[in-house]
Amino acid sequence: QQKLPGWRPVPTITSTTIIFFCFGAVFIVLGVIILVFSNQIEEVSFRYDEECRMQKEKNNNNNCIITLNIKNTMKPKIMIYYQLNGFYQNHRRYVKSKSDEQLHGKEFTLEEMKNSQDCDPAITNDDMGQTKSFLGNDLKGGDLAVPCGLIAKSFFNDKFTNWKIDGKQFTPNENDIAWKADKELKYKNTNNLEKQWINMTDEHFIVWMRPAGLPNFRKLWGRIEQQIEENSNVEVTIEDNFNVTSFNGQKYLILSTVNAFGGKNSFLGISYIVLGGISIILAVVFIIGYNIH
Repeated sequence: QQKLPGWRPVPTITSTTIIFFCFGAVFIVLGVIILVFSNQIEEVSFRYDEECRMQKEKNNNNNCIITLNIKNTMKPKIMIYYQLNGFYQNHRRYVKSKSDEQLHGKEFTLEEMKNSQDCDPAITNDDMGQTKSFLGNDLKGGDLAVPCGLIAKSFFNDKFTNWKIDGKQFTPNENDIAWKADKELKYKNTNNLEKQWINMTDEHFIVWMRPAGLPNFRKLWGRIEQQIEENSNVEVTIEDNFNVTSFNGQKYLILSTVNAFGGKNSFLGISYIVLGGISIILAVVFIIGYNIH
């Protein structure tokens, strides 16, 4: 029988304690660094669903105007997010209700889509509540919706327009907000645009079609590529179309700067610090337990 050399490390109380101390120290240092970077982020949020509801009742139209007060200077690039609370994009039936091939530009008949059950239960234009194509022509209610499915049906359709900083109008950049792989590989229009109720290469649509894992989530809407000075007011007109009252949801508009670690997020830093603290406590417990024994 062939005998192969092998390395079998035997952990001792000393080596185990050192390892736990080292891991604990590394985790705490990482956590502190992440928290410091996170605290450097400037962020302003405004819950607008209630404000828009009151303005709609008063003015009898879907448009409302909100003002975000910028207390500290925000340097570009400033990300514009919309946030939904209480919307479960991670529901299994919801996530499965789409046709990847259709979103890639392949054309199907109504019967083919019904047989595949990819878009069930939102298959026809009537199911989707769509009567016009994005080019403006009428759609037949019984025809196959392009695109179909629950994710597309629930597309976030609030519009943010007429941006002003202290009364001076500017235009945010709404390009390059979707993943490059999604734009180039996953989403294409069909050859018959008159049957599409939405442009499937619209980046706002592409961003929405990537489901969030939690019920409270943010999605990128655009960027402000100019500095906003402290004590400034950012005014925006919102076309309030997306109904959140049916599921007791909330809508926010958020402006946030970013750095090497992304946007503002204290959870990761706190998690590292807690994990590091637990590792050091375990190391101390090992030493005390060994000496008592």
